[in-house]
Amino acid sequence: MADTITLNVTKREVTGKKVRHLRRQGIIPGVLYGPEFEPIQLQVPWTVLRPTLREAGGSQIVELNIDGEKYNALVREVQRAPLRGNVLHIDFYRVRMDVAVTTDVSITLIGDARTIVEGGGTFTHELTAVQVEALPGDLPPEIQVDLTALQEIGDTILVENLPELPGVTYLNNPEDVVVSTAYMRAEEVEEEEEEELLIDESEEPELIRRREEEEELEE
Repeated sequence: MADTITLNVTKREVTGKKVRHLRRQGIIPGVLYGPEFEPIQLQVPWTVLRPTLREAGGSQIVELNIDGEKYNALVREVQRAPLRGNVLHIDFYRVRMDVAVTTDVSITLIGDARTIVEGGGTFTHELTAVQVEALPGDLPPEIQVDLTALQEIGDTILVENLPELPGVTYLNNPEDVVVSTAYMRAEEVEEEEEEELLIDESEEPELIRRREEEEELEE
């Protein structure tokens, strides 16, 4: 478990269409809710919220400090504008540290698939997040998958191959593919060869100029 992230927010009195005025001031409206818990409408400056979103993702406990009262929560949903992607609203889900929760955890690739690439193959990151169940304190910030486990083209890494973590249960189908490998398609090989050819051709004028300069010096 990573260190708890603290976020200072305030209760929100503005509701409905009036929240657009908050957004114009750089303030993001939100809500804290949970089982057997009266929802709390809240607000937080975007400059304060942004680093928290980057660090917490959806699997790290955020300690919300709401006007002096503290609550443990997970980021449950971030609503964004369709075109510009600006954050419009954020939902926090209140958790109890002694009750298991279900959430998605991102999958991060580490190491390299050098054996696959050198053999004329390529790999694809099929599953970028996995659903887990765990106590809030056992939730990992990410699941790391080592690509060096891929030794032959055709090898795959499945959910059942993910590392065992104390207190964490994977809820996806064990046979879901996380990373797959295959031979590079002919068109991909041609594209690489064309890129190499373009690089070689772009270097030729420089080489010609150097030869001409050397010949002039010899004369």
